[in-house]
Amino acid sequence: MSNMISFRIAIILATAALFSNSTFSQNKKSAEITAEGSSKIKVRPDMVTFTLTIEKTDTIEKNVIKILNEEVESLSRSLEKLGFQNKAVKVSDYRISSSFDDDRRQKTYTASNVLKVEFWLDNKLIDAFYNEIQGNNFKDLDINYETGISDSLEKSTRVLLVQSAIENAQANAANISKKLGLTIIKVKQVYKENVRTQVFANEISYVRFTPAKIVGDTDISYKTSFDKFQVEETELEEKITVVYEVSN
Repeated sequence: MSNMISFRIAIILATAALFSNSTFSQNKKSAEITAEGSSKIKVRPDMVTFTLTIEKTDTIEKNVIKILNEEVESLSRSLEKLGFQNKAVKVSDYRISSSFDDDRRQKTYTASNVLKVEFWLDNKLIDAFYNEIQGNNFKDLDINYETGISDSLEKSTRVLLVQSAIENAQANAANISKKLGLTIIKVKQVYKENVRTQVFANEISYVRFTPAKIVGDTDISYKTSFDKFQVEETELEEKITVVYEVSN
């Protein structure tokens, strides 16, 4: 009888010990340190986009469409002369609207067409573009200019930035663990953040530029100096956060 009781007590104690060890294993958490790394570089944009807006008004709807199409066709010929093929010129917007002037008791129609031309940044080509505009004396034409970074340039730049940010995080982790007397075992988690800011431009990712207009008696010319033009750089940055498992 006493043997049976001893056996039962032994089973209870063994079960309690097993449960205690299991609970301890579940509650035990490995030590961690978090290290951040970053890398940034200023990149010169390699793309440029021109937004060309032509707007016409007339009291007859058919007429306003006609004069708009004629000027757009003339502009297209100028672009072709510079080497831009039709597929390089995109129609961004086309609209016709009307308004009624109560004083004149007359209806006015407005028609507009917005074209966008994107190409590799070339200062000589930009200067030639404005000279062509000036030579053809286009009327009712607004021009906006903006620079940008191509997908290929940004991708290749970010690959290098990520590598540099990881090295920076590793160096920070090594310094932290050394100061705390810890040994790094393995990487547990990695978080990545990419950032694009315009240098000296309040984190705007593009530059918008309209050349100064010189208004004469009969025509409008554009004053340009793109032979000496310097494109504002864009800053690309990669941030890496790495969580390491460590031990004493």
